[in-house]
Amino acid sequence: MRGISITRRQATSLAVVVGVAVGISPAAFASRATAPGTAQLPASAGTSSVAVVQPTVSETPTVSADGRWVAYAGAPAAGDSRGSTVYLLDRTAGVVTELSTLVEGVPVGNTVRPVISADGCTVTAITEMPFDLFRDDNEGARWDVYRTVLSHCDGSGGWDLVSATSGDGLGVAAGDNVSPLYPPAVSGEGSVVAYTRTFGPDTPDLLAVQVVDLTVPVGDPGRHQPVAGTPALAPDGTYRYRGVREPAISTDGNVLAFTSDANSALAMPEWGSASQPGDFATSHVFVWQRDNLDRNTNVRRVSNPAGPDTGHSTSPTVSGDGSTVAFVSTASNLVPGATLPPCAVECVPQVYIVELEGGSLRLASRVPGDPAAAPVGANAASTQPSLDHRGDELVFVTRASNLFAARAAGVGNGTDGDIVRTVPALGTATRVNVLPGGTTPAPAANSHPRLSANGRVVVFDTLAGSVYAAAGTPAVQGRQVAVVDATPQLGLADLDMGTVAVSFPGPEWVLNVTNNGPSSFTPGIVTIDQPDFLVSGGTCVEQRGVPVPPGGVCTVTLMFMPMVEGAQEATLTVAEMGSEVGADALKAAKAAVPNELNPVVIDPATELSAELDLPDLYQPMAVQSTLRGFGGDPSMAPSPAGAHSREAVVGNRAEPMPFTIYNVAFNPVNVRSVRVSGEHADDFEVIDDECTGTRVDASGSCQLSVVFTPTDSGRRTAIVKVTTDDGAYTTMIVSGDGHYEPRVATSAITIMAGSRVQVTGAGYAPGAVVTVAWADGLGRSVTAVADD
Repeated sequence: MRGISITRRQATSLAVVVGVAVGISPAAFASRATAPGTAQLPASAGTSSVAVVQPTVSETPTVSADGRWVAYAGAPAAGDSRGSTVYLLDRTAGVVTELSTLVEGVPVGNTVRPVISADGCTVTAITEMPFDLFRDDNEGARWDVYRTVLSHCDGSGGWDLVSATSGDGLGVAAGDNVSPLYPPAVSGEGSVVAYTRTFGPDTPDLLAVQVVDLTVPVGDPGRHQPVAGTPALAPDGTYRYRGVREPAISTDGNVLAFTSDANSALAMPEWGSASQPGDFATSHVFVWQRDNLDRNTNVRRVSNPAGPDTGHSTSPTVSGDGSTVAFVSTASNLVPGATLPPCAVECVPQVYIVELEGGSLRLASRVPGDPAAAPVGANAASTQPSLDHRGDELVFVTRASNLFAARAAGVGNGTDGDIVRTVPALGTATRVNVLPGGTTPAPAANSHPRLSANGRVVVFDTLAGSVYAAAGTPAVQGRQVAVVDATPQLGLADLDMGTVAVSFPGPEWVLNVTNNGPSSFTPGIVTIDQPDFLVSGGTCVEQRGVPVPPGGVCTVTLMFMPMVEGAQEATLTVAEMGSEVGADALKAAKAAVPNELNPVVIDPATELSAELDLPDLYQPMAVQSTLRGFGGDPSMAPSPAGAHSREAVVGNRAEPMPFTIYNVAFNPVNVRSVRVSGEHADDFEVIDDECTGTRVDASGSCQLSVVFTPTDSGRRTAIVKVTTDDGAYTTMIVSGDGHYEPRVATSAITIMAGSRVQVTGAGYAPGAVVTVAWADGLGRSVTAVADD
């Protein structure tokens, strides 16, 4: 990158940020990665899109597990006197439907905090409108919880009362005691609902959580109960209390997390204490295992400090599978060794994540880096966590300036900030709210993030909707719901299995499907369109339906059993359910002559759906690679059959990878050539070649090495082919990861307002578009193109 000069009219100190707008090319990671109905990796793969905002005032979105359906609260149509109603966005059809419409005879009121169930079939909301005129008298506080079953799931569109009082027959009435401050928690099918209510009629400021099983008829025992861990009586001491609140629930409804300032893990819960009279009692996060009926063990505290209480823990969220809980805490002693910012009256809120099996607790709002190293916490408030289905990915809101090099403009409300996506197991962090180009942050005016089950979709609301809108779009005065798509970048290498004897199975090979993020990939179809190539197993097959998280892999085990002599070729496809690419590959596999030894042609219409009942995914992905082999008399075999190099900077050599080539024939053979082929052949070089032109006796061997010098970043793969004079050959698969190490220098550390500064960069990918921006998010940015 050549030196460029920039000025700033109002600046006294220099702080610039350089970001690359072009990422790794699709070829760097995959042989052929495809989106539904296309033949190559889509341009958006491996990236997050720019937010798409709703063109009206809207807020507090929630998203279905597959990312297709979004429910949110928003302003009603012109002429409607209400302040808030509830809408449903169908992202496939691009249709928005109002759900809480005015009904003749039903008094007018606001509807807020909609929550769509994971299956996308129900929406549960808090409303002042007495939709159930028989049980809801429209008196008192008026807030109640109602649920509707959506029309695409054969619902009528009507609203059913959830927050009813106990009793039977005419004794059942609307509770009129729901707190609109906290959204209800809803199980995956919408059949279990937990909501925050007042503790009792005489304690309007004290809260409690009520759990409703909607599969139990109204009035029957077991339909309503307070969350386990709720004290029987209101407190009467000298401390202040907020009560039990903020429920969150797993997809199956068995794991329910909540915030409580009582000692809720006790068999006989009692109210907690504070450091001194008149203060609020310390709040903690608890988890209730609802299918455990032993009251001595079914509630446990998960916000456990290493020592005395030093702060409050609140805002729990539960992963869909119930394995993981994330929460917010001002406690300074939850993770030993963590470096946290200095405390004022209270410590800076941080986001923590805990695995329920084993109790492992980690700091999630941390500076990106080695996940095994002692973490450095965000230097400003981090709040509002949301997890994916397995707890692999997390999003949260932060005002921190130490998580990213570029700082977003600090506008918005006190609870607004950047939306951060993190993979705690990898120690990564990515800003979700970015402008077109992917480097410049959008204003930190965002709240209420939610994550779809596979991490493909992030929804949130923002006060900065105008920066995402197309030119000429009328400005909206207020919050707007934003949707960001994130498709995973998948890798699957081509493979040449060499020469194998006709009618005999060759050795097993293992190919990795690598997921380089930023979201999960769920294999559902694994198939080959040529019957002489066999899928013999692997985790992509044995664990199909299980998401592969960012940074993870699943494997496909392969064999080649040629039925005829000569060269053969096939396509291996690993796809999610619903992928057109996967469906087409499946048809091709069925059309081929079946090989009796091939155990895997996975048909989603038969054994797959019968075994796992896997649904089609929204915006499914697929990855493909080319398999080759030769039917004939094998004479050579390598050891090892493949190798993965240590990571290297682009243009720098890594350590050599040694191989030994054995003669497995009964007679001497002459090695004619050793050549590198494949998509990234230029990244690998054969050195120390003792094989080419060499006669190798029966049971003898020769040696060679392969060195990796990446020409681009990302996963690079190739095939090393060793051929004998008679045309037989054997192969080794080699791979390595390359990366760039960009460097930036400035001509001054401090500049006066109106003066110029020279910025020079090196180590960027050729042709990379580099953006130079001010770290505080203000001022004009400048772009440059890196030299070839």
